[in-house]
Amino acid sequence: MPPLSPNYATHMARSYKESVEVHGKWPVEFEFRAAQGDHRHLLVVFSSVGSKYGFGGALDTVKCNVLRIRDHFDGAASYYVARNMDFSVSDSVHALIQDFMRRLRVTRDEVTLLGASKGGSAALYYGLKYDYKNIVASTPQYFLGSYSKGHGQLGDAVLGAGQPDENVAVMDEVMKDVLAADTDLKRNVYLVSSPGDYQYEQEVVHYLPALRAYENFNFLSVESPTVRRHEEVVRQALPSILSIVYAVTEGVAPRWGEVTVGSEPEDPEAAAEYLAELREQDTALAVLTRAVFVDGGLDLKGRAFLPGQAAGGPAEESKRLVLEKDGRTWAYPLRTTGEPRLYRDYFDEYFCEYARGGFATQGELTFAELPQGTYDVSVSVTSESEGISRRTRLVSAAAVDRRQACGDSEVLFRGGKGGVKLVKRGIVGVDSAGVVFSVEKAEESGRRIHTEGVLYLPGRNADRETHASYYLVLEGKSAVHSYALSPQKNPRSVRPHKHKGDLGTYDFGYFTSGPAGIDVSGLPAGKYNLLVSMSTGGALFTKKAGKVTLKKPR
Repeated sequence: MPPLSPNYATHMARSYKESVEVHGKWPVEFEFRAAQGDHRHLLVVFSSVGSKYGFGGALDTVKCNVLRIRDHFDGAASYYVARNMDFSVSDSVHALIQDFMRRLRVTRDEVTLLGASKGGSAALYYGLKYDYKNIVASTPQYFLGSYSKGHGQLGDAVLGAGQPDENVAVMDEVMKDVLAADTDLKRNVYLVSSPGDYQYEQEVVHYLPALRAYENFNFLSVESPTVRRHEEVVRQALPSILSIVYAVTEGVAPRWGEVTVGSEPEDPEAAAEYLAELREQDTALAVLTRAVFVDGGLDLKGRAFLPGQAAGGPAEESKRLVLEKDGRTWAYPLRTTGEPRLYRDYFDEYFCEYARGGFATQGELTFAELPQGTYDVSVSVTSESEGISRRTRLVSAAAVDRRQACGDSEVLFRGGKGGVKLVKRGIVGVDSAGVVFSVEKAEESGRRIHTEGVLYLPGRNADRETHASYYLVLEGKSAVHSYALSPQKNPRSVRPHKHKGDLGTYDFGYFTSGPAGIDVSGLPAGKYNLLVSMSTGGALFTKKAGKVTLKKPR
C-alpha cells in the first residue's frame, strides 16, 4: 500500500489560523482565513480597544480572504501607528499585508481595509498612507494622542512612559498629516458614525472636511435611540457595514453619499402612550445570567423588570425569588441592580431604558430550610407606587446546571430557555453495580479526612472536570454530613478499570479531597460510615468507602 498522504479536504478547510510573522523590526500577530470559492479579494481587519481581533464572528459569512491583524507589539497596543513613539510599527504591519497580497495575487484595488474605533483610525491611516482604494471605518478617532493619553494602558504604550505632552501633540497630527499628504482622491471611503456617540463631535467631525473631497465618499449617520455609547454604533450599524463589505469585496463600490441609517426621531407622546399600555399588560421579565454556588450558598444574578413605563416616569421595583412546590411557595428577597444596556436588548417599538432592571441575591442562598423535592423557580416583581405585582417563570438563555452538597441533601439548580428548577434530594443515592468504583485512600488524621479514588459510569464520558460532581458523605447515627470532592484527571489510575471494548473516555473519573484533606473538626465525636456520591445527569450514585471514628478533641 502507498504511504498516507495529507488529506486535501483538511488543507482546504476554511477556518482562521493564528500565526506570527516578523516583518522588519516587529513580529506581527494575525489570523488568516482563506476565501471560500472564487472570491479573490482580501479584507484586512483592524481591532478596536480591548478586542484581540476585530468584529469577532460577525465576518463569518464574508466569502473572501480575511486577514485580521492584532494590535499587540512588545506586549501592548500601538494604534497600529506607533509603539512608544516608534513609528516603524506601521511599516511592519504593511509589510505583512503586502506579503499576503503577493501570496494571493491581489492588487491594491482588490484590498479592503476595515476597522471600528481604534481599528477605524487604522483603516483610514493605512488606506491613505499606503494607497489602498477601499476603506470602511466606523467611529474612528482623529486625535490619536489626546485619546490615548490617560486611556488605560494605551497611553504609556503609544506615547511612552509619562505620556509627555509633546508626544501627545505629535500623535494628534498623525491623521491630519496623512489626509493632507494624500493626492489620490479616487478612493471608495465609507465612514460610519452617530450623533448618539460623544466621539462624533469630539473626533469624527474633524475628518469630514478632508474626506468629503474624495470621489466616492460615503457617510452613514446612524440614528437610533439605542445608540447611547461609543461601542453601540457598530452594533446598530452592523447590517449596513456588512452590506458595504459584501459589495466592495465583490468588486462593487456603492455610491450612497451622505445618508442617515435608522429610524426617524421618536414621537414622545406616542412613545409614552405605547409604553404605558405595555406597562398595563399582564407580563413581566425574568432572565438568569449567572448562577454559581459559593461557600455552600447559591449566588444568582439576572434581569427582572416590568416592561413599559408608567406615565409618571420610571418607578422603583422590588423583586423576590420564588420557589413553588405542591401549591406552597417560599420567597427570598432580591437586590435590584443597575443594568446599562437593557434598552438595546429589550427594545419594543420605543426606547425604554430599564436602568434598574437587574437583580442579584442578597447573600448566598443555602435552602437549608427547604424540604426535599422539586421546585419551580420564578421571580416576583412589584411596583408599589403603581399597585402592580406580577410573577413570571425564571428562564435562562444558556443551559445552567449547578450542584452543591447541603448537609444530608444535594441541591441542584438546573434549566434553560423553558424554565429553571431547583431540586433538593438526599445526598445518598443508588448503590449501583453498574458504576466503576475503587478507593485508593480513605483515612482520617487530625480531624481531616483524606480520600481519593476512581468513580465513573461506563457509557457516560468522564472526559472533563465538569462531567460530574463528587461528594464525601459521613453518615452518623443521628445525622448525615456532606462535603465537596474535586474531580481530577488521572488516566494512570482510571484506565486499568476500563472494560475491554469500552470506547468511552473516563480520564476525569477520579475524585480527591485534595492534599489538605477535608476539615471535619466541627462534627461530633462518633463512628461514621464513609461514603462517596457522584452526581451526573439526573442520577446520583453512592458507594461505601469505609468507616471512620472521630474522637473527641483533646
